[in-house]
Amino acid sequence: MFFTNKKYYLLLVPVLVFMGSLKALAFPWSFDMWVQPSLLPYEEPVIYPDLSVSTTGLRIKPLPREDFENMTQNPIATSPESLEQGEKYYNRYCYVCHGMEGMGDGPVIKRGFYPLNLTTPGVIARTDGYIYAYIRYGGKVMMPSYRESITSDQAWDIVNYVRKLQGNPVKETATEPPATEDTEQESAE
Repeated sequence: MFFTNKKYYLLLVPVLVFMGSLKALAFPWSFDMWVQPSLLPYEEPVIYPDLSVSTTGLRIKPLPREDFENMTQNPIATSPESLEQGEKYYNRYCYVCHGMEGMGDGPVIKRGFYPLNLTTPGVIARTDGYIYAYIRYGGKVMMPSYRESITSDQAWDIVNYVRKLQGNPVKETATEPPATEDTEQESAE
């Protein structure tokens, strides 16, 4: 009897459409994007688990920060190519905080952050390795780690460019053996 009367079908269709749309309008629809797996500002990126295997088949274990902070000279020679690459990566990653000339006057000061002036005597006195460690491992107060975004060679190029901004004389050759990667690699076996 129910199936023979068409007016019940006409009533059933709007009821089903209304019930189906209730799920889309369910509370708290406006908060769905607030709770998600993401990185908060100044939060360290998720690091790979211990003994992870890289795409080359070798395990990668980062060396301690102190090994690089103690390096007195950049192993990548200051050359026009290095300075050009350093400027490119500085403008991409560092400019927003440290400004075009490294004076700490980047656009973030409008948000209440006051980054370090890279041309002060205190920063000029730091070793190349110390600046490199800050780039790759992050600052001890506010600066985030760029380890996941910048390779080791790119970081050394940025150090060369920062030294140029500081007005240091150009060094033509490196006296220390090149340390192009800050990881200790061991076989995956």
